Amino acid sequence: MDTYVRSFVDEGYAHIPAVLDASTRDRWRASVDRTAAAVRAAPGDFDTRYTLRTESETDTWGVSHIFDQALYDPVFAELFEHPGVMGFVRAVLGERLRFWTAHALWEPSSVAYELNWHKDNMETDRYAPDGRSTHVQFNVCLTADPCFRLVPGSHRRPLTGTERAQVEAKGTDPLPGETAVVCEPGDVLFMNHHALHRGSGAPGVLRRTLHVNLQAADEPTGGHTSWRFMRKEGYLRRMSPTVRDLMENTIAWDDAHPLPLSETMRRRRASRDIKKHQAKPSGSTR
Repeated sequence: MDTYVRSFVDEGYAHIPAVLDASTRDRWRASVDRTAAAVRAAPGDFDTRYTLRTESETDTWGVSHIFDQALYDPVFAELFEHPGVMGFVRAVLGERLRFWTAHALWEPSSVAYELNWHKDNMETDRYAPDGRSTHVQFNVCLTADPCFRLVPGSHRRPLTGTERAQVEAKGTDPLPGETAVVCEPGDVLFMNHHALHRGSGAPGVLRRTLHVNLQAADEPTGGHTSWRFMRKEGYLRRMSPTVRDLMENTIAWDDAHPLPLSETMRRRRASRDIKKHQAKPSGSTR
């Protein structure tokens, strides 16, 4: 485990093979299959991610907030009980954690998935020279997943001029030093989302991946992710004790640390940009 944690700190990611056994992997994949089918049937009903969205046609590559009541499957809660997944998270962040978010990702049907270079939450200038992370974000790969690309070490320094130009142009051009992380079914990719990264994938190439982010319960940055569904009457009582604890920690931290108006507005702009974005090749009309 120490080697993987060192990679996470130094390079901004750690790829751990064969974390899930076949039974767990297949059960979790079946849940994501059901989620993908529901979203594809009615994409406008969810916080959907698109490669194409017009009045007559849509193509999706994932959905946000799978713990929302409209999408929740109790199988998803098993993620936070899994020793191979949570052992790494706790090795980085400590024992007491809080929930940030959980999404599901899949392959587009007709339009290539080409997400632009970015740091999450539009935190383009965030970096930590010592490699410290404010979070652990991870992809639990339930099928083969070659989609992720990043520039190792870019979470520890300012962007170069070339990198910044790609971010500002929402570009997908190759960058010096970038690496593609090729995962097999059952692998988990842990990442620092302040490393410069992007995703890509081809239509029809099967993908089923859970995409999750957690923080230390007392982490002073980030946070403010006590989503509305978490605060609905009776919601937390229906969650497993582990999930309830993660979400209660999130709610408590958010309530104790109200955001200033300027940061609230910045986050709203970032959220709008994410929801509007269609992750397709530059110049593609469909």
